[in-house]
Amino acid sequence: MSGKRKASALDAALAKFQKVQQQAAQIQIDVANSREKSSAGAKAERLKAMAEAEAAERRERERAAQSNAPREPPRNVPNSILMKQKRVLDLLNTTRANFTVAELHNELGFSCSDPELWDMLTHNPKIQQGVHERRTRMEPTISYKPKHVFEGKREMLELVTKMPDGVLMDDVTDAYTGAVDDCEALIAEGLVLMLTNAETRERVLYPVDERYECEVDDDMAALFHAVPIPEHDNEFDAALRKAGHEPAPRRAARPTGHDSDEEGGGRKRAKAKKKRKVNFERMKVTNAHLPELFKGLENITALDQHGASSHKAK
Repeated sequence: MSGKRKASALDAALAKFQKVQQQAAQIQIDVANSREKSSAGAKAERLKAMAEAEAAERRERERAAQSNAPREPPRNVPNSILMKQKRVLDLLNTTRANFTVAELHNELGFSCSDPELWDMLTHNPKIQQGVHERRTRMEPTISYKPKHVFEGKREMLELVTKMPDGVLMDDVTDAYTGAVDDCEALIAEGLVLMLTNAETRERVLYPVDERYECEVDDDMAALFHAVPIPEHDNEFDAALRKAGHEPAPRRAARPTGHDSDEEGGGRKRAKAKKKRKVNFERMKVTNAHLPELFKGLENITALDQHGASSHKAK
């Protein structure tokens, strides 16, 4: 019996010890969890404080940059409707984008909704119309309209090749941004020819036609250079008539005004300008029609420096 009592007492003590041990372990776990939560909260607080400090510093830098930045000058809004049309056309040519009336107002600083101005824009041959789809409505747009529509150097060469009579260089380079560089590259590579019109001074592009290319031998070149060409125009025309060819008429040279009268310069002599005579009759204005103003002033000859009048001696 005593052995059983000892065993039961030992079991009870062991169970109590295990229970206390479990409670101690739970306490340690709770302490560790609380420490982790407190450290995580402190870390979050530190990160939040750092973010707020960085945001405040960023706002301060932006405020300083805005205060030091030069102010945008006020827009010069033209009063003439023709100048407004030019501003719109320059914007369309520079950007090559579609613009609504509201977008034009934001870019240029004046409204294009005026019926007269909008009618001029829509009927301009350098402007084309379009439509921009909104959620609930369709808004009209305008954009730049070049004479020839193409893109790239290859399509430019194809266009010039289709024009045996030539095409204006200004019309070709107006097709897209950077077309001037592509056109000069084609001319430098010898793929197109550029000639200047003698009358209009416009540059014209021509395709290179291999049918007109021929080789000249040395004897023909030597014969060409051996023929003397008259230096003066009169002698050149006489040589052409002698060979049976009528010379083409030349454009008359405009007088420069520096030639003498014998040479046909037409110097105008300045005419002597007559000096206008002064009409003194208009200056003889008196108050003779008001005799009462002159009563008692017949004997006054002059005023002295103190303003006192001097009378004639009777």
